[in-house]
Amino acid sequence: MSQQLRIGVLGAGWGAGLHLEGFRRVPGVTLAALSSRTRSRAERRAAEFGVPLVTDDIDELIEAVDVVSVATPPAAHLDAVLAAVRAGRHVLCDKPVALTAPDARAMLDAAERAGVRHASGFIWRNDPALVELRRLLREGAIGPVLEVHSTGALGVPVLPMTWMYEAGDGGGALAQHGSHVIDRARWLVGAEVTAVCGRLHHDVKEAVVAADFHDITDAFAWARQHHGTTVDAPRAPVRADTGYDFVATFDSGVRARFWEAWHLAGPAEDEVVVFGETGTLRWRGASGLTLHRIGAAPEVRDVDRAAGSGANTPREIGLARWGELAAAFVAAINGAADTGHPTLTDGWRVAAISDAVRRSHHSGRWEEVR
Repeated sequence: MSQQLRIGVLGAGWGAGLHLEGFRRVPGVTLAALSSRTRSRAERRAAEFGVPLVTDDIDELIEAVDVVSVATPPAAHLDAVLAAVRAGRHVLCDKPVALTAPDARAMLDAAERAGVRHASGFIWRNDPALVELRRLLREGAIGPVLEVHSTGALGVPVLPMTWMYEAGDGGGALAQHGSHVIDRARWLVGAEVTAVCGRLHHDVKEAVVAADFHDITDAFAWARQHHGTTVDAPRAPVRADTGYDFVATFDSGVRARFWEAWHLAGPAEDEVVVFGETGTLRWRGASGLTLHRIGAAPEVRDVDRAAGSGANTPREIGLARWGELAAAFVAAINGAADTGHPTLTDGWRVAAISDAVRRSHHSGRWEEVR
């Protein structure tokens, strides 16, 4: 391996830009290759970041790099990750890492057999206020944890038809932002979900077919301009959920509630509330962190650069989170013992929880996470 780690990014849309900028901020790496099904877009993205090799052949990209960063829509993740690890390449795969838990487990097992380092894109663990919340929990600031609520009304406009509205492509609230919502709760509590009971919401039945949006930010821009509708365009059925709510149990005995809605109007801010025996910790995105203790006034904990993980998050905040993940992953590749970065193990566990929620939606019963 060369002294400079050579990075190859699969994809050329909005997510690829985040991956490229994240790695560009890390010393000791070179952005070496970029691949996309739309070569013209890949060439423009490569020119933006000074990437020398543009290819539509994944094998050519893999051959040219040490690290493969997968920023394609989720349906393409499995084949890409398996091809990369077969070739002995380290791999970072965006979330959700796979469409199902068995696929995610196949990725993890392949990476472990190959002996390569791996990471998943749960960047919001690095929010400074969540890091502080986790530290306070470990110090016992609110006593033993009893319950956690992880929720968010994102306030996203109704979109035109994209893969985000196709469950078979990895779209939907549970798969997309829900991956972050689930992961941050299990990371904060330090335990694993064992069973869930809940449902998915399908508030949007059809969407306007406006264009072939390769970059999801173009679809968001169109939606904000047209308010999700147009009279003359055809429509297509929406096959993905636009929200969910479920309750869960952790193996530590902690209870949990998860809720999200994409298109409800109102304050678009994530919230995590952790209830303990002697107090409560509440995180509300950019509004920060508050400690409530029984019989005492609320304590607002000032934390710089705190932000929520919704659609309205400032771009620089998201880029900073990607840079932090990329730096931790590169450190792990270079031999750091424990960077604490999210891995394919985390991606698999979140996928298993999501699968259980989908089973519960259809069964109307509690479902074990397996």
